[in-house]
Amino acid sequence: QHPTNMNAFYQAYSPYVDIKFIVLHRPFLETIASHHDWDGGPPVHSNVIQGFMIMLRRFLDTHIYDLVNGRRLWSLVCVERIMAKNYKEEYDVKKARRRLIGYLTKFLDWPDGDCPHCFDEWRDSKKDARDVLGEENVALLEEHMTYLEGIWPPPGEDGNVDQQCAM
Repeated sequence: QHPTNMNAFYQAYSPYVDIKFIVLHRPFLETIASHHDWDGGPPVHSNVIQGFMIMLRRFLDTHIYDLVNGRRLWSLVCVERIMAKNYKEEYDVKKARRRLIGYLTKFLDWPDGDCPHCFDEWRDSKKDARDVLGEENVALLEEHMTYLEGIWPPPGEDGNVDQQCAM
């Protein structure tokens, strides 16, 4: 059993506090490239990450709504939706980030969604995942990604296009 048992955590604390999970999804190749030297290299690191994705998805599928208040228990953040490299104009990046803050504020029941400095310290990765991993590893990891189809990323909330993540 993994040392971080989310179900045990939820069962232990949910009777006493309002628990909500924010699921951060980062594109798979970028995730593996960020720590390509872990676990003996990209192929094994990919297998480890896939295991975590499967465990997390099983938890998410069985914990969609809070049993006490009936509200959604988790919300998905597609990191690629707030990365500057995916937009042509700075205005569009800021707009996407404001939308993220808006729906997270609502999800968390925070009083105000205005956060003009929330991303002041945010830095997009400058790594090119394909260059870091190399062609041979990219081909293998793309195969690994096919194993996760229908499993990861989890579905976002209906109608929220910002939660429709790419793999």
